Amino acid sequence: MLHIVSVQDQKTMTRKSKFNTSEWKEFPLSKLFYITFGNKFDYNKMTESGNTQIAFVSRTASNNGVSGWVEEVEEVKPYPAGCLTVALGGSLGATFVQPKQFYTGQNVAVLADKKSGEKILNIEEKLFVAMLIKKECESRFVAFGRELNKHIKKDFTIRLPALEDNSIDWIALREISKGVLNEVSVSTANVVSQFSNMSSWKRFRIGDLFYTNEKGKLPRGKVHSKDTLQDGSDFFYVGAKKRDNGIMYRCGYDEKLLSKGNCIVFICNGQGSVGYTNYIDTDFMASGDVALGYNKWLNKYNALFLVTILDKERFKYSFGRKWGKYLADTEVLLPSTEKSEPDWQYMEEYIKSLPYGDQI
Repeated sequence: MLHIVSVQDQKTMTRKSKFNTSEWKEFPLSKLFYITFGNKFDYNKMTESGNTQIAFVSRTASNNGVSGWVEEVEEVKPYPAGCLTVALGGSLGATFVQPKQFYTGQNVAVLADKKSGEKILNIEEKLFVAMLIKKECESRFVAFGRELNKHIKKDFTIRLPALEDNSIDWIALREISKGVLNEVSVSTANVVSQFSNMSSWKRFRIGDLFYTNEKGKLPRGKVHSKDTLQDGSDFFYVGAKKRDNGIMYRCGYDEKLLSKGNCIVFICNGQGSVGYTNYIDTDFMASGDVALGYNKWLNKYNALFLVTILDKERFKYSFGRKWGKYLADTEVLLPSTEKSEPDWQYMEEYIKSLPYGDQI
């Protein structure tokens, strides 16, 4: 997870007090890294692993580009930790620093340290460069047009701080990187590396997992017309929208319309979004098109576990068969304790054990 430092912290940077890119110069990416085109393996032909020692990196922009964990391939050494990966298709330009050894799928470039007298970047510098690469890809390359794979080794450039002799200002690069990024670490919790025995999981009614009203229904959002919202930007207005965590826009405070945070939002209306869920940790205003799930065990970790499981039920519902009518009686399969109760602690620990999970 990347953390933006405060304005005061940035002022402590001794060499560069301002992020002035007008003095920066274009440098070939090949000056910083050895660039190869990865293993080009197919994930469905790999042997999946129960541990998290060797990652399989694909063209996805999610989960640091990691699609899963695999066993080592005979006579093929994984790429070492610390390399960067760049998606050449799919999520074009998605760039990540890999904290563990890995193999790659099709159309993934690997950027490895140069070790023949060249400067080797530290983790902060690599994370900063990864952002620059991604931004360059967004503005300069398109699939089936100006394709990234034809340029990344040949003439792909990024702008970096430069000295008067037009060489890279390594000291400035380090200080700027430190000023923008805090060091990233992978979760060290490792409480759970894989799902517990799913044969012990049980089905639970949504109406039994969350508080319901006297009619046995989950409460709904209180906003029935956006025209009733107060002007302002202090609170989120959440509606029937899967993207952006359901946030439609910002609004002002209205005690009568306020819904409390630490809540799972069930989208019960809206074409294309019915059946999806989101988690909101802060107080918000909510549309009447969503139902709200509260319980005393809920926190940001087990809520993310739940949202993933709940979204698997979406295929049963649509704009024509809306979720609201069936929501309380819908059953979901969850980890269970010996007392046949939802294992909230396990769900929390599983999320914390994932890479970067303890930094949510």
